[in-house]
Amino acid sequence: MDKNNAVREELAEWISKPGNEDLFETLKLIKETETSGNDWYEDLTGPDKESITKGQKDHKEGRTLSSQEFWNENG
Repeated sequence: MDKNNAVREELAEWISKPGNEDLFETLKLIKETETSGNDWYEDLTGPDKESITKGQKDHKEGRTLSSQEFWNENG
């Protein structure tokens, strides 16, 4: 099995786990938008858009973590 197939299987398993319904719905919206030709952002829910806006504000105001810092705290 090549590396990409292994990652695909891991992702499918992760997405399918109970408790990941929000992730599943977000990915489903992205997929549907990709095939419809619409801008995926327009199809996001209000809370998803608010989360993106908050993240953009945090970034602008310097409230960020490097990948290493994130994984040190959460990994």
